[in-house]
Amino acid sequence: MKRIKQNLPKATSEVIKEYNELNKWMDGMDPTFPEKELNATASRIALLEEQYDWFHVEFTDPVTGKKGLKSVSGEVIAPALFDGFGEYQSYTFSPYAPVIAIKDGKCGIIKGNGSGEQLSEFKFDSISSLGFANFYVARWGGEKDHFGIIEVDGEVICPNILTCIDEPFNDITIITNVDKFGIIDIRTHQCVLPEYDSVNLDEQADVIFYKGDQRGYITKGDGKFITLEQYKNDDKYEDIPMIATRLF
Repeated sequence: MKRIKQNLPKATSEVIKEYNELNKWMDGMDPTFPEKELNATASRIALLEEQYDWFHVEFTDPVTGKKGLKSVSGEVIAPALFDGFGEYQSYTFSPYAPVIAIKDGKCGIIKGNGSGEQLSEFKFDSISSLGFANFYVARWGGEKDHFGIIEVDGEVICPNILTCIDEPFNDITIITNVDKFGIIDIRTHQCVLPEYDSVNLDEQADVIFYKGDQRGYITKGDGKFITLEQYKNDDKYEDIPMIATRLF
């Protein structure tokens, strides 16, 4: 999550204490409690979130000049071993999420538990998180016009060839390379490279790929293109699962 400058005051220890107590009460609430009381508590929590800046704070080691991150409560999220950070998480949202750190001009991902333990290599030109999935947009090798998709450990899901990634529909997100299209299955992280003229995410759970005058499915796992005619007329495809938008 990127920090948006709103010129809000940082949450103080008193505010944090109240916020934590209210959330603890909500988590253990009795369903028989009066609705009015529940609504008032939820409104107070929302007000605290809106009135204060809850994002992590960067700090500098006065001896080494290296930078670290602390939460607004003072807890170390990343030790002062780095040159900077690509994003800042919020105490209210995902305080211990992996951290995008910068070292020697390259980006990598570390654990957000204060250990500084490296999850990915520091070899990327840029990394940014995706709000709808547990993977990241990244650029590497000096490429500026295209990006790829990586796992938290730096493993490449999709190579550094993309120009756009859409919001998902039932856990399927369309990816683009200029005028060619593919998809990423958010559930399995399977990537179908953008080699198709169009992709249709059907409400009946079909994901249809168009290539020239052919329409077809993509098999799960090995990513093989199967035309609709093959799928309908050849019994050997009957039990082979295809990528779909079904939520099961």
